[in-house]
Amino acid sequence: MIARAVIAFVAGLALLVLAFANLDTVVEWASKYGRVWVYLGFFLVMSIAGRLFWWGTDTVIGAAVTGRRQGPRQ
Repeated sequence: MIARAVIAFVAGLALLVLAFANLDTVVEWASKYGRVWVYLGFFLVMSIAGRLFWWGTDTVIGAAVTGRRQGPRQ
């Protein structure tokens, strides 16, 4: 479970960095491909990236604090 959390953290962080690195081209893409589709896609990517990042972060920190090697309680 910890290995999945670390992979999710790294993937989420990479997606967030890539999204922020390309913020200046979003307006260009919106004028080229349509505002609705670009902003919906951007929202979707940011939502998935944020979810991966925070799930990985919470799981790793929770395991480090409690000393468990399982995921968070549900």
